[in-house]
Amino acid sequence: MLNACSQEEKSAPLPDLPKVELPKGIAGLYVGRLPCDNCKARMVRMEIAEDSTVSVVETVIVDTAKVDSLKGRFSGMEDKVVVALDNGTKWNFQVGKSGALSLLTGTGDVYRDKDGMPADLIRIINKPKVEGEKP
Repeated sequence: MLNACSQEEKSAPLPDLPKVELPKGIAGLYVGRLPCDNCKARMVRMEIAEDSTVSVVETVIVDTAKVDSLKGRFSGMEDKVVVALDNGTKWNFQVGKSGALSLLTGTGDVYRDKDGMPADLIRIINKPKVEGEKP
């Protein structure tokens, strides 16, 4: 025979949580998927350092996966970021309110895929370590 508790369980009220503050500056680690014309997927992991350098690991999947490590620099103008890689690739992004970087088209609009989704790189770490920097 099973006995059920006849007293109602009262849950304690949730504590007040601190407000989430978005990090200032653009330095950080970003990941996401960018569009590609002749491939199945193009995944990007991009580290932006405070010294204006950029390190990118790009995985392009066609029939097999090809991984490239790229270096470059970035410049920022208000809510826009321009990434210029050493291989000649140039990406223009808009900085979103959440800190994500949205890829821009040649006309300056946020790129959207056939389903209307933006090509965003999501910020997952605020500030990567600068090469040679002590912890």
